[in-house]
Amino acid sequence: MTFLDRRLAYDFVPGSGDTAVLLLHGFLSDRRAGGRFDRLAFEYAKLGHAVLRIDFSGFGESAGGVIDGDELLQDASAALDHLDSLGYTRQILHGQSLGSAVALRIAPDRPRVVTLVLTGALTGAGQGDRPYPFFSPEQTEAWYRDEDVHLPIEGSAVRTHVVVNRQHPRLGATGTQEELLGAVKVPILVIHGDTGEQEQVLAAITEAGRHLLPPGSEVVVIPGATHAFYESLDALAEITTSWVRTKL
Repeated sequence: MTFLDRRLAYDFVPGSGDTAVLLLHGFLSDRRAGGRFDRLAFEYAKLGHAVLRIDFSGFGESAGGVIDGDELLQDASAALDHLDSLGYTRQILHGQSLGSAVALRIAPDRPRVVTLVLTGALTGAGQGDRPYPFFSPEQTEAWYRDEDVHLPIEGSAVRTHVVVNRQHPRLGATGTQEELLGAVKVPILVIHGDTGEQEQVLAAITEAGRHLLPPGSEVVVIPGATHAFYESLDALAEITTSWVRTKL
């Protein structure tokens, strides 16, 4: 097992040039993303790019207990620092769901980031301390009592659940969509599906803010794709690698 800064579990494949991709996973997931990031890492590596995948703090094999939004940003920053130290002068952020929210917030401060690829993207404003929308009534009550809420996960070899608590900052709890998208100066590829309530809501949020995206950005909707994109990996891989080839 390999750790970045002694706390973040990661996988790294070196590239043949000066470009590296950082893959940032979604909520209740890890650096494999249920196999999706295995596929995307392979596709990016075929282009000759280095690929770095991390488990966010509190997820997968990384250290950490309660999920903390500030720590997630620090995790991504540490990963990009690592790519800096290895001499990768062109960096791509690929974020899925929660990972997209991290990518949007860290990109403005990283001059070596040349483009973002966001799948199942969270392109809207912060939600304050509101409970997660998928909480049960009992979990919502515990949230407002400032208690730990345990959310079960599947497919992890080391964790049975992740933990959230209202007393720990939510990622991007404040700010507007205009502020969030307006801070990014590099082109963004946003990919959504059109199937399932969750993804339809997220796609509508992105559409409402499409005019705020940086010049050269693009929004693509994959017919039949859900938020997880499991059934659309071929299309997802083709769209993302085509974008990267064009932008680089």
